[in-house]
Amino acid sequence: MRKLFTLVFFSVFLSLTAQDELRINMWYGTISNQDVQEHLKNEKYFKEMWQQQKDAGMLSGWEMWELINPYNDDLETTYLYVKMYSKENRESKNSIRGIPEGMDQVAWDQIRENHLDRFTKIFSVDVAYKGGFNNSTSEAKPADIAVINYMNVNWYKAYEYENMELKTFMPINKKNGMKAWGLTKVLNHFGADREINYMTVDFYDTLDEVYLIRSNTAAMTKEAINTNKKMDQIRTLKSSDIFRLVDYLD
Repeated sequence: MRKLFTLVFFSVFLSLTAQDELRINMWYGTISNQDVQEHLKNEKYFKEMWQQQKDAGMLSGWEMWELINPYNDDLETTYLYVKMYSKENRESKNSIRGIPEGMDQVAWDQIRENHLDRFTKIFSVDVAYKGGFNNSTSEAKPADIAVINYMNVNWYKAYEYENMELKTFMPINKKNGMKAWGLTKVLNHFGADREINYMTVDFYDTLDEVYLIRSNTAAMTKEAINTNKKMDQIRTLKSSDIFRLVDYLD
């Protein structure tokens, strides 16, 4: 299968701290648009599995998002499944039933097989949460829109990069009214062929907010220009994608 290399992270982790050693797994894939209705119909069974794990203390949260600015995949839809794990979750020895309520193993195996067969492209990545903020008045519900910015950071300046994001740009984003913001670091993909090693994520209530910010061409102060030029010497913004929230665990 042709791999999809979007790297994402999501908003439930914003209620936790970096000291919790929060790690996030993104499993996502692309399906044909003709399969979307049936695919979404069966998602309720998988959501029940993640709910069982959360109730058992095996994960902190689960979210499902949809990529809404595809490139040449207009006949396909990409979904992103996000699972968040604290240190306590990762060390849990608990177990779950592993089958949806009222379903036997044979029926469940068939649903899982059909579900996975719909994906034409899949990819998985693990990241660590480095810091962020949440301006939302609702701690339970994630933001509706997430803009994921994929960074290629000079490894010799990774420490400097993290400090600039958290000490310089995070306060700016918070002051400007962004609903939430965060920084993560890729853990399991390295090497010259894996260009993305960090990402920042901007959270908004609506897509219109994103477009209004992007359409506003404001004059920059000399200080702002110098700060951004310094950041450009450390990292390269490779791309930016927009995602819409589909579902999540309360």
